[in-house]
Amino acid sequence: MPLLKPAARHSASVSRTVAAAPGSDGSGPERGPRRGLGIATAVGRALLLQLAAFGIVLGCVAAAGRLPGLPPGLLPFPGLSGNERALLALTVLPHAALALLVLLASRLRPGTGLGFAHPALPRRALLLMLLWPAAQLAWTAGLLLLAGQPPARAWRLSPFLTGSVFWAWALWLVVLAPLAEEMLFRGDLFVRLRPLLSPAGTVAAAAAVFVLCHAERGLLQPVSVLPLGVALGVMRLWTGSLWPCIALHAVSNGTVVLARVWTTG
Repeated sequence: MPLLKPAARHSASVSRTVAAAPGSDGSGPERGPRRGLGIATAVGRALLLQLAAFGIVLGCVAAAGRLPGLPPGLLPFPGLSGNERALLALTVLPHAALALLVLLASRLRPGTGLGFAHPALPRRALLLMLLWPAAQLAWTAGLLLLAGQPPARAWRLSPFLTGSVFWAWALWLVVLAPLAEEMLFRGDLFVRLRPLLSPAGTVAAAAAVFVLCHAERGLLQPVSVLPLGVALGVMRLWTGSLWPCIALHAVSNGTVVLARVWTTG
């Protein structure tokens, strides 16, 4: 069985989408100049949705900073300063805005769902889910060592992440970020690329955009998430659904949270 062969039900669904795509005869990915334009449009759309989500939250945080100060008891995380609270909002809330924007954008184009379907669960998908946490930790630890950063030191939690702030950060990393990012990369973007590219090409393109959107803090982070981006695309093909991708992403991020808690002591 080919490694990147889609789930049977998903393959049939993709075939219908391809057949309906302008300029395609349904026999495979679309060809010609329109294909390049379609790929560029899909990638540009994903990047714009990311920027729009951050811009909305940034604007709201800036506007909130101009309002009269509220009594401390009415503010979330009362132990934080105003700047710390703004930093937490700019970390967590863009993913909430992204999920809403992706959902709204998908509603504006009927017939192109995000992939919230009942998944096929072949053994290889379950095996990937079970083996991934150890593989992710080994890959990340190896990169840190190559960069001259001992993992036990690099994974230590910031003193900022204590109490309710820690739980907000953990829920963001394990629940909100996987949901929003999978809706965008293995949902909206994947669905738009699939009629234009082969299975392997779709996985690679979605992974490349996923990596690019994690490049805001230097080279180490995007390289560390590259295998995850590929694994999530493969999971999308194998299961024909977004749910296992969200679960795998949550498991991967949860493993990182546990490693950081363990090394912090």
